[in-house]
Amino acid sequence: MRIRAFIALLAVAASLVAAAGAAAASPTIEMMVIGKTHTLLAPRSVTVKATTVKIGRRRCRVAAGTALAALIDARAKPRVTNVAGCDPASMFVTKVGPDANRGIAGWQYKIGHTSPSFSAGSTSGRLRRGQQVLWFWCARANACQRTLAITVKSDRLTGIQRVTATGYDDNGHGVKVAGATVRIDAATTVTTGRDGTATFSVLPGRHTLYASKAGLIQSFPQTVIR
Repeated sequence: MRIRAFIALLAVAASLVAAAGAAAASPTIEMMVIGKTHTLLAPRSVTVKATTVKIGRRRCRVAAGTALAALIDARAKPRVTNVAGCDPASMFVTKVGPDANRGIAGWQYKIGHTSPSFSAGSTSGRLRRGQQVLWFWCARANACQRTLAITVKSDRLTGIQRVTATGYDDNGHGVKVAGATVRIDAATTVTTGRDGTATFSVLPGRHTLYASKAGLIQSFPQTVIR
C-alpha cells in the first residue's frame, strides 16, 4: 500500500511539473495592435499558445511564447512571408488588417519598450508572463515613431495624481514627452507640460488612463485605484 501511495504521489508531482512547464511555455501577456490610422486590437490579455500560420501553400508551425504566436492567437489574422520555407527565424509579417507593408513602412513589434533584433517567430526571445507586446505600424524602418508609456504617482489622501509621459525609440531609450494628451476614464483629459508631466485629481474608485500624441504610438492603459 505504501508503494502504491508513493507511486501515486510521484504521478501527481509529475503532473504538476508538467502543468507548470506548459504555463511557462504558453504565458499570458498583454497585447495591443496599432494600425496605420487607428487601433486594430484594443489592449487585452492573450495566452500565447503554439499555433500555425499559412505561408504560401504551406501551413507552418509557430512556437508558443513568441510574438508572432501572440498576434495569431489574438485573432489579428496577419499575413506572413518566409523566404526560407517554414523557418521560424525568417517569418516576416507583411500585413495586419487593412495595412500592408509598403516601401520602408510596415509592421514592427516591441516587447516592453524595445524592438527585438530577432524574428517574431523565433524562440530566441520567448515571452514571459505579464509582459507587454505591442504590434504597430512603423512609418520608417529602423527609425520608427516613438511609443508612449506612462507612469503615475498617486496621493491617495488627496486624490491628486502626477502622470509622466515617456516616448521610447526602437532601442528602448526614453525621453519625456511634452504635449501628450492623457485621457482619464474616456471622459477627462490633461496635457503634459514641458517636463512631460501633468497633474489631475480623481474621486475614490478605479480609474483607467492612457497617453496619446499625434505622430507617436499611444500607450498601454494603466489603472489607478484610490
